[in-house]
Amino acid sequence: MTSNEDNDSNERRDFLKVAILTSAALVQFSPNANAVERAVGSAELSCREAGNCLEKGDLDGAVGWKWGGKDRCDPTDPRCGSDGILKDAPPSGDPVPTLDIGNDEPLKITNVVEIDISIGRTERGLLRIGLYGESSPSSVTQMMEFLDNKESSGILTSSKLMLDEGYGVITTPVSLNKSGQLNFISPLSRLDFGVSSQAYAFAKAKNLSTAGNNFVPQTRPSGPITDNITEEKSTRAHDVAGLVSISKRGIGYGGGDLGNDDEAFASAFEITAASVPAMDKEGRKCIGQIMDKSSMEFLARLASLPTRKGFKGVIPGQNSGPPLVKVAVLSTATAQ
Repeated sequence: MTSNEDNDSNERRDFLKVAILTSAALVQFSPNANAVERAVGSAELSCREAGNCLEKGDLDGAVGWKWGGKDRCDPTDPRCGSDGILKDAPPSGDPVPTLDIGNDEPLKITNVVEIDISIGRTERGLLRIGLYGESSPSSVTQMMEFLDNKESSGILTSSKLMLDEGYGVITTPVSLNKSGQLNFISPLSRLDFGVSSQAYAFAKAKNLSTAGNNFVPQTRPSGPITDNITEEKSTRAHDVAGLVSISKRGIGYGGGDLGNDDEAFASAFEITAASVPAMDKEGRKCIGQIMDKSSMEFLARLASLPTRKGFKGVIPGQNSGPPLVKVAVLSTATAQ
């Protein structure tokens, strides 16, 4: 190897070290990026399989170049796992949660909603969820406002006069039926749904390029409704896949009190893809569940989608993130 080649190699390694130290700006690889041919040594393959590339000092393996190269599976393939490895078959899904959890009476489903979801441009599936309206009446009332498919449906916290668009400002209720998305995945663990931008949802509904300076997003709910929701306890523990969960203060507080109002509903509710005891410790509330086997299979498919996780392996546990392909809510509908 020439001295110039040595310098190039050293400069590349130095660059990667700096990138790791400043990993707050994580690189997200595009699934459509041109793949780059590169040699992969046995040591790199070995540390990838063991998951200890950083400890071994193999920076190429720690960064996870495979997410930009040819050895990553196609994220639109149902067999493509969250680790980028092609499985023998798509995920099959866990059993449907039981309503009998050992109480005097089984839980009762009072409301059923079907959520039609697209993965990328060609794949679609349905999540059919039931809500425990008797056990969590205030929480379920708010959830139904967020999920209803009527034109005027949605959570409204500002004056109704603003809906008339004649008072210098404009707004619209916030609803999953209007530009809802699967915004975040903790692989094989939990899925986070919401409306990432109220302004974008409004502009899309009105066929506008932007919402404009007069648009005012809905604020987080407050007052008696929020107080009532806060007082309600979780109906059950987050101990199986297929449970619908909201923040202890209700929809609008999934991401905490930080952030602007436009993004307040980005984390509206979550669905478990496994037993997640940490959600109980977070004070979240389980208010419903997946209703049938086909929905559980589709839930498993969503939970196994590859995510945008930047420098894989550099930050411990950094496997969660937005899906690598867009997952959008096409529509919601109430069902019996």
